[in-house]
Amino acid sequence: MHVTPPARQVSVVPAAVRSAAPPSRLRVALLLARPLSRAIDWAPLVVVAVFVTGVVSLVRYGEELSGSNALVLMRICGTLLGAAAAFGLVDAMAADLGAAAVPRWVRQALRCLLPGGAAIAIWLAAFSYILTRLPEGSLFPVGDLLIEVGVCLGIALAAAATAVRFTPGRQAAMAAVVVQLAMVLGTILLPQQLRLWPPTCGFGYWDQAHLFWLAMLPLPYLWLILAGLDLRRSRWRRATRTR
Repeated sequence: MHVTPPARQVSVVPAAVRSAAPPSRLRVALLLARPLSRAIDWAPLVVVAVFVTGVVSLVRYGEELSGSNALVLMRICGTLLGAAAAFGLVDAMAADLGAAAVPRWVRQALRCLLPGGAAIAIWLAAFSYILTRLPEGSLFPVGDLLIEVGVCLGIALAAAATAVRFTPGRQAAMAAVVVQLAMVLGTILLPQQLRLWPPTCGFGYWDQAHLFWLAMLPLPYLWLILAGLDLRRSRWRRATRTR
């Protein structure tokens, strides 16, 4: 008896759809940046930006600033801007371990880059203005001061990225502010032989202190990367390996 083989199923999916590759992570991040920028809590950064503008303009208004006064102002501005940027990581979905269209680390990276970049831009603008108020020939190294700001910003963001795993509200950002201020105060109160915030640019323990801060600079950002990992995916991978 002659048997007719079953007809082969023909795909009706258009060729353009079959050949289309999934969007890259970079494209997804760029598409997500605009709506995420509207979801970020910018109010603390705006308040601090107004304060920074006022403090660098009004302190000894109409007079030249000494290098030590300018140094204190820039350190205060850097600490406050780092703390304000931490509020950008407050995310109701941060502690969610369910499925999401965009990986958690992509969302968290954008929440760090957007307010963190704005904080650095505001600090650089304040630094540029402070330079115009210094006596001619004053030593005021932007590289060393950026290292200090980078450490303060990294600690605030890393602490916030850790705290949002346990609470989704502003309490997480406040916890990050406490951690950052505790670090700053703790290092300020060290004995004079271990002074990490020299009061005068380029003199005394300045070079040694900034070599230390340069060595420490990667640590808060490594902490930030670990805090931004997707716990759901890590747990799923461990579960599949044990099967």
